[in-house]
Amino acid sequence: MPSLDEYSGLEGTGYQGGLDKTPPEEEFFHSVYIAGQLRKNHAGIEEIPGKLQIRGVQYNLDEVNMVITHTKEILVKIKTVQNKDITECFSFKEGAPPWYGTSKLPNGSPRQCPQTSAERAANDFCNPCRAQIIVAGIYCDANGRPILTEEKKPIFIFIRGKGMRYSNVSEYLNSLFKEDLDPIFTPVTEQSKAFEKSVVNNKRFVTKIKRDTAKSSFGSNVNIFALERGPKLPNDAVLKILKISKDNVSKFNEKFDWSKSKAASVTLTTQSVQGILPIDESATVETSMPTSAEKKPDKTFSFDDIQF
Repeated sequence: MPSLDEYSGLEGTGYQGGLDKTPPEEEFFHSVYIAGQLRKNHAGIEEIPGKLQIRGVQYNLDEVNMVITHTKEILVKIKTVQNKDITECFSFKEGAPPWYGTSKLPNGSPRQCPQTSAERAANDFCNPCRAQIIVAGIYCDANGRPILTEEKKPIFIFIRGKGMRYSNVSEYLNSLFKEDLDPIFTPVTEQSKAFEKSVVNNKRFVTKIKRDTAKSSFGSNVNIFALERGPKLPNDAVLKILKISKDNVSKFNEKFDWSKSKAASVTLTTQSVQGILPIDESATVETSMPTSAEKKPDKTFSFDDIQF
């Protein structure tokens, strides 16, 4: 019987098959966006302008609540080709600086990213590059209790702060970072204090997402996210959130590190000028709204019923 080892080296020369793109409403992280115009979505629901939409979950909301699990600042350089936005360079800002983009220098070596907006502005190639912030978390009610699917699974949602939406998101996260809250971890060290400010503080409160408007440089009003701090969560709940965050960090990286996924990079290239996350009009698979979302919210925060 022939041995497979005899033919090693041919692995990359075969046909891999087409990429099956997952419809946005079926992805693990559901995008939260603001409807810009009256239109019917993939599920036949009319999205009302100015209302918040959770792709594949719920629509036409005045407020969306979540408990933050992951945040990430990324760098994206976009250029327009034939009226389409194309991602020319992207950096997931992995680890401590220096960071590197997906584009290469003329000699083929990695392109190092400037660390500040001022440094990017002084670099001809990096000048158009802009920082964006991804904020993901668990969809919950106003008191912080997770809204579950019929299978008792949590619903992960996210917003993306880009363009005129960057400032509000950044300022909200920065305000939480500056808070001097009672420490959760002991013994208290400089390392633990830095970790709590950076990673834990934004998970200690319900985050309320609403819609606001801001005037652009062109004089038009643009929909932006307004983030507000909701109720403070008990420490035992925060520790569970941290565990959930750690358990799902690979899913977060898989979704938002577009440098490692050609299919995901295509998603990034189709953003609208107002920063609303793209909606795939060709998606036909409908997702039912979780029945638990229609129930009266409980007054206590609990993860006990979640099935992971």
